Amino acid sequence: MQGAHVIDALERFTRAVNRAFVLIASVLVLGIVAAVLREVVFRYAFNQPSIWAMDGSRFTLLFVFFLALAPALESGHHVHVDLFDPVIPAPLRWYFRVVGYVLTLFFGAVLFWYVLDTAIDAFETDELSFSVVPVKLKYLYWIGPIGVLQFLLTAFVQFVRCWQDRTPRESATPLAGH
Repeated sequence: MQGAHVIDALERFTRAVNRAFVLIASVLVLGIVAAVLREVVFRYAFNQPSIWAMDGSRFTLLFVFFLALAPALESGHHVHVDLFDPVIPAPLRWYFRVVGYVLTLFFGAVLFWYVLDTAIDAFETDELSFSVVPVKLKYLYWIGPIGVLQFLLTAFVQFVRCWQDRTPRESATPLAGH
């Protein structure tokens, strides 16, 4: 079946990209920790605060957020509501999972639209950030559409896998990673 090979390849691709995103985001988080630690020591021990630590940490956190969207969805650590999972009859659980993935795809598409529009605007206007350390917004906003597009690809793969697995689940575990 040709479609199965395509979804298998897409799943391998999204998993590989998500692993790379996790690695990059982890290194960036370590950088934030180092910058904040350096700032605390220099500010309170030597009375020499920097002008870049807060802005640099804030800018880096933007990258961490968008890099972590898809891996969090893939690993099931995204925000989801599982309060009603145990009361949903087993034969209906698959339908609720499908609806959850459809809503996740819809949310991702809307988020992608807005983030892409903001990034395009940043490239067109070439504006600077309102911060102590001025940075062109295009150097900050380009990661948004990339992170959300990977989120959409991951959600699509999960939706297709859910669609292929039409067996109801008996456990009271969360229905989907959304």
